[in-house]
Amino acid sequence: MSGREDQQASSLSLSEIDSTRTLDEKQRDGKSGEISYQLKFHKSQGPTIEEGKVTEIGSLEDSPPVDLQAINTNFYTYYGIFRMKDRSTTLVVQDKSGNTYKALSLGKDTIKIPYPVSIKIQSQ
Repeated sequence: MSGREDQQASSLSLSEIDSTRTLDEKQRDGKSGEISYQLKFHKSQGPTIEEGKVTEIGSLEDSPPVDLQAINTNFYTYYGIFRMKDRSTTLVVQDKSGNTYKALSLGKDTIKIPYPVSIKIQSQ
């Protein structure tokens, strides 16, 4: 198994996270969920780990956020917005294989996908 496959092997996909959310959580989009997740950002200069909670997850085909209108929905299928412990928000996208990536909106028509992200439930 390559390092890249290993990074994603134990990672949750956005569709897996969405399938385990309760109806109450799904109706509270825009507010942080109850479950804390550990997001590991696999940057070229080395990985960093941050903690966050889901505020919104959805299909890019149905209703992507304005920031993701220009993304290729033939390749990317889901998006997730996480509220991080430092109160910032992080945008993550999922490809058709279930791999997750950091997404940066650089204006209405430009989206950058700089590096993979692995997600797991934060142990208490």
